[in-house]
Order: sequence, then structure tokens, then C-alpha cells
Amino acid sequence: MAYWNSFLLFSLMAPWTMLCPSHAFPTGAPASACENMLPIHTGIQPQKSPVPYEFLVSTPSFLNGQPVNVQILGSAYRGLLLEARAFGSTAALGFWQTPPNNTKLLQCSGNPQGAVTHSNTNLKPRQASYTWLPPNSGCPSAVIFVATVAQSHDIYWTNVKSKVIWRNSKATCGAESFIRSLSADAAIFSFFLILLGYI
Repeated sequence: MAYWNSFLLFSLMAPWTMLCPSHAFPTGAPASACENMLPIHTGIQPQKSPVPYEFLVSTPSFLNGQPVNVQILGSAYRGLLLEARAFGSTAALGFWQTPPNNTKLLQCSGNPQGAVTHSNTNLKPRQASYTWLPPNSGCPSAVIFVATVAQSHDIYWTNVKSKVIWRNSKATCGAESFIRSLSADAAIFSFFLILLGYI
């Protein structure tokens, strides 16, 4: 009778596990997570408690050609997805250099060096440092670093953000777009002045 019950339980469970597989990526986040940065851990939601991690960024401003070192402070973690983004954008920006042990590069936004993710589930220490290079052109005026950090398969936080770092006034990677932006703003302002009768 016990054998029959076990067989019946297996027969009922096998199709269910095929229909509802448990997805996890112990060797790194998939490219499909680049935009929303959500790990595919079926039925497991991000933590709602305060994020126990914060960023330590080596500089308050960035300059094309100059590396920026980034650390994630807090307890050791197993999973990671790390990107740099223009403020208000979901596209990966710039280039990550060779990442530390137990992590690897991930292609995001068509960029083979657009993000960093874990390469295994070994603990990553708080001393781990990630090096980012701004793009050579099209730099926005402000950049943030954003991450999903997982202590384990079931415990992770999304939307971990750094403070804003600003484009250095000496940067040449955004000067043209900045001038175009100023010209457009001036044109709009002049148009409103004309409408109001000031010009």
C-alpha cells in the first residue's frame, strides 16, 4: 500500500514540476534580466525590508577615460547584477572592466561589457571592487549605479542604488550633446518669451 501511495504521489507531482519549473541562475543573471533587474526565482519576491547594502563609489564625478571603482558594502552576498545607468534610464551605460573572482561580464543593451553578474554562488566579500569606464561619447550629465543583490536564492533586494555621480566639467564625452541641449532649451525659452510678449 505504501508503495502504491508513493507511486501515486510521484505520478501527480512529475507533470506539475514540468509545467511549473523552478528557475534559478547559479552561474549568472540572464540577459533577459538586464532591464528590470529581477531574478527569475519562481514564486519568490524581493525583500521589502530596508536594503542592507550600499555603494561606495571612488569619485563624485566621472571623466571619460578615467576608471570609477565601485564596491557594494554590507554582508557577503552570492548573487549580483550590477549596471551603470543614465539617471531615469534602464539602459546599461559604459563598460565594466575585468570583474573580480566569482563574477563575470554580462551583455546588456547590446554591450558585451554592459553589466556584471555572479559566475557562481560562492560568497562575494565586501572588499570586491568593480571597475567601470564611462562611454567615449554620449555621456549623460549624471550617472547612478544600480544593482540586484542576493544573499541566497530566497533572499534578495532589487533597486539598490548609489548616489548620483556627475559628469566632470572636463569630460569631453558629452560636451556636444550638452551644447545641443542648451541650444534647444534656449530656443524653447525664447518661444515662450515671444508668446508672452517679452520679445
